[in-house]
Amino acid sequence: IASMKYNPIGGLFDYQKAITEMAIVKRKYAIFADCGLGKTMMILEYAWHALDATGGKVLIVSPLMVCNQTVEEAAKWYGAGCGIKRIRANELQAWLQTPGPAIGVTNYEAIREGLVPGNLTCLILDESSMLKSHYGAWGTRLIELGRGLEWKLCATGTPAPNDRVEFANHSVFLDRSKTVNEFLATYFINMGQTSGRWELKAHALKPFYRSLADWSIFLTNPATYGWKDNVGVTPPIHIHIDHIDLTDAQRKAAQGVTGSLITNSIGGIGDRGKLSRIAKGGDSLKPEFIRNMVSSWPDESTIIWCHYNSEQESMERVFPDAVSISGDTPEEKRQIWIDAFKRGEKRTMISKGKILGFGLNLQICTRQVFSGLKDSYEEFYQCVKRSNRIGSTRDLNVHIPVTELEVPFVDNVLRKAHRVESDTKEQELLFKELGYAAI
Repeated sequence: IASMKYNPIGGLFDYQKAITEMAIVKRKYAIFADCGLGKTMMILEYAWHALDATGGKVLIVSPLMVCNQTVEEAAKWYGAGCGIKRIRANELQAWLQTPGPAIGVTNYEAIREGLVPGNLTCLILDESSMLKSHYGAWGTRLIELGRGLEWKLCATGTPAPNDRVEFANHSVFLDRSKTVNEFLATYFINMGQTSGRWELKAHALKPFYRSLADWSIFLTNPATYGWKDNVGVTPPIHIHIDHIDLTDAQRKAAQGVTGSLITNSIGGIGDRGKLSRIAKGGDSLKPEFIRNMVSSWPDESTIIWCHYNSEQESMERVFPDAVSISGDTPEEKRQIWIDAFKRGEKRTMISKGKILGFGLNLQICTRQVFSGLKDSYEEFYQCVKRSNRIGSTRDLNVHIPVTELEVPFVDNVLRKAHRVESDTKEQELLFKELGYAAI
């Protein structure tokens, strides 16, 4: 049964069919595909085939707020009675141990210590970049849960080209390497305890990508590989940076951190956090500025991204009619509010990147405001791409109101964005060149 031919559902793009078939042939595979290219459909197609091939339990693990979206997508494509169900944390162990074939969707937080695989035959990680950010907890548990399985799939956005650890974590999960360090040591030299400590060995570039192309694909533009350019052009993103004055109290507090009247460096991690909090502090002029800005486009939907709890609370006071989703918001209420936002019943939504920044499709939003911006390109990119995806029809305006304390953060993120964009195109071409035989 395991060698049965893949029978794709109608309506898939050519690249979705081809990539799913590659994943099925390999059985253990990673899809690094840009936001909006239809990773969910490739996951579901792989899951159905694995179900028929193994006759056991197929588990899809997703970020919390993406689980229901995946179940809804399955019902849309395969019918309301398709049987793909949401499995909550307190049901997961019993579900795994119940005999019989089934596809279930659960969230990362449900993967707890001591979970027994039971009848699990296939493990699929949606937004598998979670392996990187939570490698010490969920990553280790997922590797244990998937040990010995013949069918494993990862799907996530394209990693930054210099993000070697993300590739390494996936290699370990897919049984291509025993440890992260083993993977890195094969192609890289450890340069010591610095931020870029692993550097590619001389002449290792092509062997590195040849190895990756054997168990993964890197996709930002299907046409690069010769597939039809049938995903259309994503509407442009316009970034607006507005400068806000510091209050006297903020300037005095900043001087206490930097010892200077003018902030031109973000300094070390400790200082960055302190300056970021001061910039968004209690007497900041920013909340009122954002309120006036959002009021100027009353007919458009807006997401306001925050970083700190106190900052989100100040936004809630300024926007009493907005939906605000924090870490304390119960899951049922989160879903109700997200659905209201998607329907346009609520025009403004306030949240954090780590809560809603991964996997959700929020195309209704044409305005995003970053009340707080962390020194992280990945989080910024993922947040922006919630509203700018394949299939989007309107331009997205991204507003970043900043004080002088935050300018270095913004400059750093946008500099990374420019570099990643050019490096990503080069990386995709290397995948095509060295993995073309598989395609």
